[in-house]
Amino acid sequence: MDHPAEPTRRTGWGRLVLGALGFMTLAPLWAAAVPLAALQLASIRRRTSELAPAGLATGVGLWWLVQPGELPDQFLRAVVLLASVAFLILTVRTGWSFIHRALAGALMGFAVASLLLPVFGSSWPELIWWVEFRQGIAFRSMIGILATLLDTVGSSDVSAIDIRDLERRFADTARLMGRFSPAIVTLQVLAALALAAAVYRRIAVQPIGQVPGRFRDFRFSEHLGWAVVVALMIVVIPRIAALKLVAANALLVAGVLYALRGAAVVAFGLQLLGTGGIVFWLFATLAIVFMLPIVVGGAILLGVLDAGLNLRRRWIDAASR
Repeated sequence: MDHPAEPTRRTGWGRLVLGALGFMTLAPLWAAAVPLAALQLASIRRRTSELAPAGLATGVGLWWLVQPGELPDQFLRAVVLLASVAFLILTVRTGWSFIHRALAGALMGFAVASLLLPVFGSSWPELIWWVEFRQGIAFRSMIGILATLLDTVGSSDVSAIDIRDLERRFADTARLMGRFSPAIVTLQVLAALALAAAVYRRIAVQPIGQVPGRFRDFRFSEHLGWAVVVALMIVVIPRIAALKLVAANALLVAGVLYALRGAAVVAFGLQLLGTGGIVFWLFATLAIVFMLPIVVGGAILLGVLDAGLNLRRRWIDAASR
């Protein structure tokens, strides 16, 4: 749940730092500076005291955008820049919640950047090849380090057959990451917008637009369910196989959003019971480490149930009675 623009809350910096560390495992931290600079520059006319953070964010964002890089790096930069512009326009011109502005901005930025690929002499097959190639190099480096360590300690428990099996698994993972690179880029941009909005909420004297609320209140329009239904139909129906990859990427993004919604329901329930905070994050960390498939599946299911039944509202009503 989002809230209207309100005076800045300067609390929660510890959670923000943890969020930034988590973001760094998904995308470069500098990516969040681009949407942060856009938001800061849009509201800088209100308070001159915001000049320093706006200048810093703008400088870091411009530095990151002009860095040389391979095709996947440049494509991500283009999507982040275009999504930041779209997100800012939606923030100024609409009263949409954060998640809907972020999702619309990310999709618009991704669509425009994809249309510009042929203009710059590239294509989606080339982009996918680059993703697979880079991931393959990274995985082969990991296998080389592992083999060196095993030789150093003189371990005989891992045979050459096991190493080859690991190589095949890594190769399959690299191909999957290439095929699902559209969804990965979209999630990276959504995470960058979320981190930027969280920082902006704390440093802006008077934030513009609806600011992100607490994680335990996270929700989105139930109309997203129709997009999931359409994507599932495309995946299932054989006659439209050409769109299966697009639908699979859409399902991955929707699955992550529903999983986050399910996690928010758990956080809300723990808060309602008088716990939460560090208890929730400790529980989530242990569950992810030891039961990742079960946790993800359960979170998605809980998110779908909350979208249809509004579980948190029901719990509030039951507690009030």
